[in-house]
Amino acid sequence: MSDTDAHTALRDAAARILDQHGLELEEITVHRRSGTTEARLVVDLPEDQLGSADLDTVSAAASALNELIDADESLLSPGPSLLEVTTAGVDRPLTTPRHFRRSRGRLLAITTADGQQHRARLLAVEDELLHLRQEPGRDDRGRPVRLPKGTPERFELSIGEVTAAAVQVEFDPPADLEQLLAGTHTTVKKES
Repeated sequence: MSDTDAHTALRDAAARILDQHGLELEEITVHRRSGTTEARLVVDLPEDQLGSADLDTVSAAASALNELIDADESLLSPGPSLLEVTTAGVDRPLTTPRHFRRSRGRLLAITTADGQQHRARLLAVEDELLHLRQEPGRDDRGRPVRLPKGTPERFELSIGEVTAAAVQVEFDPPADLEQLLAGTHTTVKKES
C-alpha cells in the first residue's frame, strides 16, 4: 500500500470513528520522525453545532482510533507510531466557509482586503456572506467604546473580502446571544 493509500485509509477510518463520537475530521498530517510514524488529527464539531468539542469526547475518540490503529498496522505503518488527536483551538485563523459557520455567535477580529479592521460578532453565514454585529469593546479605562455616529451596528461582508479573521477570547458573552442568533437568518449551506 502506498503512503497516499495509507493516508486515505486512515482518513476514512478516522472519519467513521469520529462520526460515532459526534466529531468531524478537520485536518490530518502524517510524517515520519526518528523511525516513528506520527499522525496528527485535528477534529471539530459538525458545522451546525455551536460551542467547542468536549475534551472527554475527543479523548474517547482518540482511544478508539488508537485501538483501531493497533489492530490494523496498515492504517499508519508497521513499527512505532504516535497518534495525536486535538481540536484546532481558538487561535486558528478562519479561512474557509466551514470555519466561519462553526464560529457563529463568536466575537471575531476581521481585516478586510481594503485594510479595514472590525471587531464584530458573527451572527450568521449565508452562502459566502457573513452577517455581523459590530462590538467595538472597551477603552483602556474599561469604558464602552462607541461606534462613530452614522455607523451601522449590523453589517455584512463577503468571505472573499476577508484577508484575516480570528476568534477573540471572551469571558462574558452578551446575555442576549441566543436571541441575536435566533433573530438572524441562519441558513447553513455546505461546501461542495
